[in-house]
Amino acid sequence: MIKPKPLKTGDKVAIIAPSSATDLKAVKQGEMKIKALGLIPVMFPTCYTNYGHLSASDEERAKDVNDAFKDETIKGIICLRGGYGVTRILDLLDYEMIASNAKVFVGFSDITALHTAFNQICNMVTFHGPMAATKFASIKNDKVEFEHYSCESLVKNIFTNNPAGLYRNPNNEELKSLCTGKAQGILTGGNLTLLTATLGSKYEIDTKGKILFIEEIGEPVYKLDRMLTTLSLAGKFNDCAGIILGTFVKCEREKKAYEGGLDLTFEEVVENTLVKYNKPIIYNFKAGHNFPQPTMALGTCVYIDADMKKVIFLESGTTF
Repeated sequence: MIKPKPLKTGDKVAIIAPSSATDLKAVKQGEMKIKALGLIPVMFPTCYTNYGHLSASDEERAKDVNDAFKDETIKGIICLRGGYGVTRILDLLDYEMIASNAKVFVGFSDITALHTAFNQICNMVTFHGPMAATKFASIKNDKVEFEHYSCESLVKNIFTNNPAGLYRNPNNEELKSLCTGKAQGILTGGNLTLLTATLGSKYEIDTKGKILFIEEIGEPVYKLDRMLTTLSLAGKFNDCAGIILGTFVKCEREKKAYEGGLDLTFEEVVENTLVKYNKPIIYNFKAGHNFPQPTMALGTCVYIDADMKKVIFLESGTTF
């Protein structure tokens, strides 16, 4: 895997919106946050446009991605926000050029589809972490106030070449586990909806021997069941070495028409769909649509220990 050169203070970074649009106030505040990190944000055209549920046409959004990688003065790329739309541009990207111009690339949620494509097609490490318009910092009286945990994790990942080492949840909240055992492999994954949306395509996630990370937001539990079952039927849990379950924000049990009817609990769904594979599973891992939020280097090596409830990010090629 190619690990991009870390950023340094004063570097230019592209801010792109490859999925949905946001309002101009959020764009301006996103620009302020990136400046406060010591970087020079270059706001690409899709930050300022909208096209229905997208930030711009497929061609315009793909052009921003390609142009950001092609521009030698740009040292990193941070997505403005997620939403929907990345899967529509996957066939329009110049992966050969991108692989030849590896650079720090940050985002999460809908950006999962780009992470998977860049990891697998370009052999490039990418970073699952905060985006310019998300809540890793707030603006008060025109001043940027960083959330300490999220900012520290982001800076360590994109400004240094050092692996994150032993993972700690925000507020030292305890990691939990299911099954037993240890596993080590390349970290892959992201948003559950996106992991299922690309199945059957050339952008389908490869989990063979890898640690699969999954998170989600705003889906009722029965839909989580459906998507996890889809990954199961596709062999993704059979293939993987271990599983990390991130946050499942606003994923509630839906009431049914019959008296007292409710979805199964998420814990029951996990028991039904994942535990049977007898792979080490870490859960209550506070990554996904939540803040504080860690940054994770996808495409690098991670070690999980379900007995000791530990996750350790390693140098690629290291055996723990």
